[in-house]
This record gives sequence, structure tokens and C-alpha cells, in this order.
Amino acid sequence: LKTVNNQLCALFNHAVRFYGLSSNPCRRAESMGSKSAGEMRFWTKDQYLRFSDEVMDKPLSFHAFETLYWCGVREGELLALKPRRFDFERGTLTIAESYQRIDGQDVLTDPKTPKSKRVIAMPRFYAEEMEAFLSLLGLDPDERIFPVTKYFLSHEMARGSKAAGITYRYAHLFPSVQADMARALDGARREN
Repeated sequence: LKTVNNQLCALFNHAVRFYGLSSNPCRRAESMGSKSAGEMRFWTKDQYLRFSDEVMDKPLSFHAFETLYWCGVREGELLALKPRRFDFERGTLTIAESYQRIDGQDVLTDPKTPKSKRVIAMPRFYAEEMEAFLSLLGLDPDERIFPVTKYFLSHEMARGSKAAGITYRYAHLFPSVQADMARALDGARREN
């Protein structure tokens, strides 16, 4: 919201300066959004591993959270994933859709932003886990892997967090360092 407000203010300032607009209407309203974002807290590897141990009793939940944590995808992107999006030979996962529930219907849309369409380098251990999981499911290439809701994920997150004795925050990996992170995570995960 802060970015939108800043852009609108800049446009109106330009119109005042060059096109005769009498005043900038943004100055009458308060600035939108927060001037400073709150602190982002990330799970440590040990915290995540404690959490994943607690949700391992439900394979669908376990693999959903493995995907969220190790690949840094959004919930809607996770819920839209299909087997054909995984390239196990190259070790990549393509994000091309997002899941939404609209008027009681399951809808797959473009991701949040154009840059959200991306190819993610998967840590090797995760790719091996996911390939085995998909072979057990026996899905068609265009079938959703995780046919659950965001509510289900929230419930499972709360269940696992409580059992592991940790709080949770959602975070993304930065695309520019994602491939390096996948390699580092692969090494870090194998240390356990």
C-alpha cells in the first residue's frame, strides 16, 4: 500500500507541476501502509526440523511444508502444483499458477505478479523426497498434488508448531540467490 500511495503521489505531483492540476489530492489523505515494516523472523533449520517431525504423521502435510520451506513458494502456488511442474532430471520446479477459491470454485490463476512465474532450483534431498512421494500418489501430470485448502494448511501449521513448541512466520527466498541457497540447504539438511 505504501508503494501504491507513493506512486500515486508522484503522479499527482507531476500533474500539478506540468499539467495545471490545482493540488495533489494525496496530500489531503494520510499516507497508506507502514513506514517501516515489522521485523521478519525466520525459522532456523532446527526449528523447522522439529516442526516437520510433528507433521510427518500426515504425508500430504509433510510434503506440503517441505515444499513451502525448502523451495520458498507461496501457499497459493503450492496448492496449484501439478506433477508436470517438476523436472527431476534438472532439479527444478516451475511455478506457473496459483490456486484460489472463488465463489465456491477451485480456480487456478496466474501467480501474484509477473515475476512470480519462475523456475526454482530444488535441493537434491527435497527433489528425491518429492519424486518418491509423487510416484506413490500416481497422479496424472495435470492433477493438483495438494488438493487441500489454505485453511487446512493453517490448521496443520498450528498443530505442528504447537507440538514442536515454536511460533511461525512465513518467508520467501530471494530468487537471485535461490540456486545457491538450494545447494547450501541440501548440504545443511544432509548434516542431520
